Amino acid sequence: MIVGKGGAAGAGQGLRGDRYFLQLGSFNRRECFSHGRQVSLISLDAIALCNQRLGLALPTAAFRRNLVIADLDVTQLLGQEFWIGDVRFKGLRHCHPCRLLSRLTGADMMAALKGLGGIRAEILDSGRLNVGDRLSVQQ
Repeated sequence: MIVGKGGAAGAGQGLRGDRYFLQLGSFNRRECFSHGRQVSLISLDAIALCNQRLGLALPTAAFRRNLVIADLDVTQLLGQEFWIGDVRFKGLRHCHPCRLLSRLTGADMMAALKGLGGIRAEILDSGRLNVGDRLSVQQ
């Protein structure tokens, strides 16, 4: 289930209003989209564990991932097609933490998020994402 915010998802483009959709992201070259920069997902449990490691209570937005997913280790989605609401995705690769997160938060996010950074996914079908949408894996 999505927690946080929803929005419009464009196949092959990303989430409307996101820095990569607007081509303002750090890696905004067109070829980056073929390497999974359309959307990033992290689990709510990973955020909680990271905060525990740091002894902080950083909000979900501080993690700079597009979608926060409750009740699922998102790494299980790697190589899988899955649906959130009416939007179809494919899990492509791990989304490792970057130094920018450490600079923005003032915490050692590289260490705290080690193995917890989430995944990057491709948007295969456009649609609308809403808070509370359920995630299902294509069988």
